[in-house]
Amino acid sequence: MAAVELRVEPDGRIWCRPYLGTDRVTGRPIRPYRSWPAGTPLEAARREADEWAAGFAPAAASGAGKRLGSMLVRWATDPARGYSGNTVATYLSAIRCYIEPTLGDIPYDELGAHEVRAAYRELLTDRPGRPAISGRTLTKAHALLRAAYRDWAGQIGRDPMLDVPPPAVEPAEPFALDECDQGGLSAALRSAMGPDGTDRGTVERRTTAFAAYLALNQALRCGEACAALRRDVRAATGDLHVGATVVERPRLMRRPYPKRGSVGNVAMAPEVLAEVRRHEAWQDLWLRSPGPRTPLVTYGAGGALVRPSDLSRRFKALVRELGLPAETVFHTLRHTHATWLLMHGCDMRTVQERLRHRDVATTLRIYGSVMPGRDARAAAAFSSSLTDPKDL
Repeated sequence: MAAVELRVEPDGRIWCRPYLGTDRVTGRPIRPYRSWPAGTPLEAARREADEWAAGFAPAAASGAGKRLGSMLVRWATDPARGYSGNTVATYLSAIRCYIEPTLGDIPYDELGAHEVRAAYRELLTDRPGRPAISGRTLTKAHALLRAAYRDWAGQIGRDPMLDVPPPAVEPAEPFALDECDQGGLSAALRSAMGPDGTDRGTVERRTTAFAAYLALNQALRCGEACAALRRDVRAATGDLHVGATVVERPRLMRRPYPKRGSVGNVAMAPEVLAEVRRHEAWQDLWLRSPGPRTPLVTYGAGGALVRPSDLSRRFKALVRELGLPAETVFHTLRHTHATWLLMHGCDMRTVQERLRHRDVATTLRIYGSVMPGRDARAAAAFSSSLTDPKDL
């Protein structure tokens, strides 16, 4: 890096403002400012200026200023990180919405833990024209800051995030349809899958209903339902192989592994398999070239992949039409599957295998509250201990 040009004012004050490129986030020139009081020896100021400007060089070389917001954008979008398009989009949204307005202008190597805690308090507090965000939403920004400073700690010699506790998050209770709503949904889905017409309206409605039916019975996430191919339905073993998901960022594609690598084979009831075969026979009436790699969920004659956001939107319209609870979303089908199994006596290990969670602890953390019988047995045991002398 070339030596920094110093300027000396008539009053003896020394200053510099070197040009270090353009900030890719803001589009503004990277021109940090530094000054020294009158009487400072010129050579001493020059040495300090060169050392000071050198600290900007790594950031400027990658098109980022030392501004925290700029550095985070460059860090999150670095291909070497290997982040998926969805993760990058989530991080960029967190930077734009939460970090830039509160911490974005602070030099990344000067950020203090107290400044992060103050920013969290601001974001979690209602303000005129800007409602507070939830702790769960803030965890995205916290995770980004933690990961970035783990990488930067070697450069700056410290990690301010070690002294910042994560935002408090209320445990989310999974929403599942109750028995009445579930029965109504099942009947409505079978009815919607009944017409054999091939007009556009029928294709859209019947395909959406089938996707929901498949997800409800096989505990699929929305992207997994969009990724299911005909060849994934294995009649010989009576199961559905879940080995992919559809993602939309950075482009629409069938990614060859589902969320958190939860590949698995989910047993399929005979009546569900029969419904799948009936669906495939109906697809053959309007698809141009159906085959083993044809998606089970597709709306066009060419058999193109369906965007999960599109399927979710269409399902939401079906929910409104059926009069189901307003909070019903596509993921509700997966929660309903798990909750029904637990309420009817299936053990946690079996539920874990059908949901394809990495370990049973994840299943227990999410669904432990819906396991029946434990509280009733505890109540009965306590009551018995008060009434039966031998238990005293």
